[in-house]
Amino acid sequence: MRLTRTVLALSVGVALLLGARSAAAQPELVSNYPADGDVLNEPPAVLQLCFKEPVNILDLDKGGDFRFSVMTPAGQGLGLRIVFQPDGLGVGIHPGYPTPPLEGEWTFNWRVTEPQTLEPASGTIKFTVSPDGSPLPDKAPTPCGGTPFPDVTPEPGSLTVDEDDGGTSTLLVVIIAAAALGGAALLVLLVVRRRRG
Repeated sequence: MRLTRTVLALSVGVALLLGARSAAAQPELVSNYPADGDVLNEPPAVLQLCFKEPVNILDLDKGGDFRFSVMTPAGQGLGLRIVFQPDGLGVGIHPGYPTPPLEGEWTFNWRVTEPQTLEPASGTIKFTVSPDGSPLPDKAPTPCGGTPFPDVTPEPGSLTVDEDDGGTSTLLVVIIAAAALGGAALLVLLVVRRRRG
């Protein structure tokens, strides 16, 4: 009975460790422009997201992704130009607004992944365009973490993808260790029951 409690406690501990690792791996949004609920006199030329840690932009072949959409008050999607900072701490989204831009509530949806674990994070930011709204700032948003956005959009095919260095990810090591620990505990439990029986 005591061994069963020990196995159960170890299993719970491993599950908590894996859950904590997964939660910590999600990208954390530290600032965005516009802020959710802002009322502006015109739509901003650039929507900006800033993250605590770099987000995945180059490991798309390994399962990473990013998705952005901007919806007009009428529910129409816009074409977007997406520019990531070189360090991955920020992204600027440049919507192709209709002329004149529509008044009402606009919706900006986003999703990004963490580079090592590919854990996703997502959100929705709503802002309103109204003649009575706040004027846009004179300057473009400040770069996230101090690294400026690139001045030009890269030519198609100019992005390079990091090659796999053959290393093992931390999450994979934790999962293998948890499986080995669980298997060893189960084996010990079977041996003890066999000896008692």
